[in-house]
Amino acid sequence: MIGNVARARETVGSSMVQKSRIQCFNCKEFGHVARECQKPKRAKDAAYHREKMLLYKQKEARIQLNAEQANWKDDSDDESDDQELEAHYMYMAKIQE
Repeated sequence: MIGNVARARETVGSSMVQKSRIQCFNCKEFGHVARECQKPKRAKDAAYHREKMLLYKQKEARIQLNAEQANWKDDSDDESDDQELEAHYMYMAKIQE
């Protein structure tokens, strides 16, 4: 039983997190992170862009993102037209204030 508990946890930063409580930003299922997701990358629909904009809004307000949010934001930032998209998200975040 102890071995199962040890395997069900992974280190994220300096804290221990149970993987069953982690939600994937790609498929929205629990138990893994977006980098480990076996499903196709998430469609860039309205929900994707809304979530991305909210992460930029949090970053701009100096609210610390959790590890999974930061990884998802960074992974999705690696796409083409990064600077243009980042400017768009920042602009949209300012409009909603």
